[in-house]
Amino acid sequence: MDQIEKIMRDLTKDFEAERQAPDAKQTPTPSLAGILRVIGPSDRQTADFPSNHHATPQDWSDLIDRVRNAAHRVREAETEAQEQEIRVRELLDRVREDMTAAHNRVREAESHAQDIQTRSDALLKAADARIKEAEERARTAEAWLSKISMTITEEFAAQDEKRLTA
Repeated sequence: MDQIEKIMRDLTKDFEAERQAPDAKQTPTPSLAGILRVIGPSDRQTADFPSNHHATPQDWSDLIDRVRNAAHRVREAETEAQEQEIRVRELLDRVREDMTAAHNRVREAESHAQDIQTRSDALLKAADARIKEAEERARTAEAWLSKISMTITEEFAAQDEKRLTA
């Protein structure tokens, strides 16, 4: 809306400047002057324009051209604004899609990390169990070796005593 108002102000200033510059070659047409008197100027126009100035057909033609140009600029601005709005919406849609994809990837990564953590915990428990079993077997083996060693020592000591006594 601000653009439209700016364009209209610019056009009004241009038109006012042309109307205030006297042109000796142009003479008002009586029928056009009569129409202007019937329509009558608005209060704003009365304050802006001198009452003895009459609009010429060229003035009206220029005004129509300016209005057409202003309308064309407004349409272009509206079209550009709509195109920009479409681009912004498309960009926002892509950003939303990217955010959703990133969120999904984060969830997948977290799930994968949780799976890895669960498997590593299970492997650690299994390793701990194997270590405990190996330690128990080692204690059992040491106990048996100790018994065997004692048995061997006792048997050889008993045989040595028998030889010594015999």
